Amino acid sequence: MMTTSNYRYHEYIDVYFQKVADGEIIASKEIHELITYLKIVLDKPNVYIDENEISKAAENIHEYFPFELLDWEKFILAFVVGVFYEDGSLVFNEFFLMLGRGAGKNGFIAALSFYLIGKQNIAKYDVAIVATSQEQAKTSFMDVHGVLEDHWKKLKRFFKKTLKMIGYLKTRSKLIYYTNNAKTKDGLRPGAIIFDEVHAYEDEENIKVFTSALGKVPRPRRFYITTDGNLRDGFLDRMKEEAKMILRGEIKNSRMFPFICRLDSADEVHDFQMWEKANPSIRHFPDLRLEMEIEYNNLEHRKSAKLEFMTKRMNIPSVDAYDAIAVWEKIKATNKPIPELKGMTCIGAIDYSDTTDFVGVGLLFKKDGKYVWLHHTFINKKSIKNYNYKVDWRLAKEQGYVTIIKDETNKPEHIAKWFAEQARHYKIKLITADMYRINYLREEFEAMGFSKLEIARSGSKTHTQLQPIVEDLFAYENLIFGDDLMMRWYTNNVYIKRDGKGNITYEKIDPKFRKTDGFFALLHALQYESELPKQQKLVVFKARTY
Repeated sequence: MMTTSNYRYHEYIDVYFQKVADGEIIASKEIHELITYLKIVLDKPNVYIDENEISKAAENIHEYFPFELLDWEKFILAFVVGVFYEDGSLVFNEFFLMLGRGAGKNGFIAALSFYLIGKQNIAKYDVAIVATSQEQAKTSFMDVHGVLEDHWKKLKRFFKKTLKMIGYLKTRSKLIYYTNNAKTKDGLRPGAIIFDEVHAYEDEENIKVFTSALGKVPRPRRFYITTDGNLRDGFLDRMKEEAKMILRGEIKNSRMFPFICRLDSADEVHDFQMWEKANPSIRHFPDLRLEMEIEYNNLEHRKSAKLEFMTKRMNIPSVDAYDAIAVWEKIKATNKPIPELKGMTCIGAIDYSDTTDFVGVGLLFKKDGKYVWLHHTFINKKSIKNYNYKVDWRLAKEQGYVTIIKDETNKPEHIAKWFAEQARHYKIKLITADMYRINYLREEFEAMGFSKLEIARSGSKTHTQLQPIVEDLFAYENLIFGDDLMMRWYTNNVYIKRDGKGNITYEKIDPKFRKTDGFFALLHALQYESELPKQQKLVVFKARTY
């Protein structure tokens, strides 16, 4: 290991390690785990630290940017530019940085970009900043543009700039920004890709388009910088799961650097000192702290404000800010193998709000003390054309959980045919939906031989009666969906609303971009659970949405 100081590793690294250990920096559980992990990596005999590279990067940033790098920024900077294997490759070439809103992520992105295209001194080392909106993608780019404006008299010999591209003349490297439109990246040869606010990504498809271009110049890097978000089972959740596995030692020889700042529990939000776990910059930004305190004082009276505060400020997923159906871990626990159900009796159920939208259908079985819900979703072509739903419905379609209806409306025949197909394998005792849907579907279903169509009730009386059943199913992990991402999404989109008398209704968290059809179909089926034979010890609910 190459060192030129009295520090064990490097000043920026050792100081951060020590401040966290002493409690001077209040850090999340994941940061403590990261430090333990990094010490193991840094102590490997084939790892060395280039102090000159780290110093050069810090001096370049401090000379031009209107802020001093904070402890956490210096710490990450050291690993971005100065930690190598003996073969010259980066020990960490993938950086997953999750921090609360207001921490200064975009300023840090801008500072890194400025160094990487310039003083890093690698020819044609382009940096691309990517986000789901142009406004977000331009934020850090315009920060760099502003620095050049402020120092243009000195820097105009070294840079060229427009409102769409910044170039460093000596290395012929440039900084550019993109939205995640896969049609615009032909010929991309980046040195680094920075994905800003990755919580908005449903899947990895557009990310792959960019990252597949890496490797054409030395020292390729990718950055994923974000707060938490409202999308579950998306790309961010997969990144968080991978990060946990790295920190627990379950993934060996990874080159990902997972820097996760969040509260360790939702209850910590009431202790202002703990906020630093989610936002490591808060002690240095008094205006930010004041704004967060004002927001906190509004939480009790503004449910939507609590959702935003917990998700974006504290990096606690939004479902924890509501009175949720179940914690996410319990929802994920529904992912168990579907047992053998052929020939068994079941209850069919249907739910939808509009004939040009989603339709959730399913079958509920009971066996061996478990409920199994076999679900399918029908989606009208108009719905996916007009809205960007926060679920990977394309993957669900590949897995057989979704069918796209290309008609102008979701005609009853599509739904009835699905039940007719299921009736070849299972004994469907009855099919239930609310009164308006049953009346719309009745003629087609009766024509196919389904004579027992029952009305499902809704509202606070019905939901209050069902709540103990639903609560126990999740609490004791007695509900099986199989590996059904649509049902997990539906369930995670529901919260419990209570009135002054203690009655409840199940409500949709976000009426515009979230759907609950599959979950409400399950609620309909549970109303008729007593119709299932007692000897069937395992209850399985099979749903499909159209």
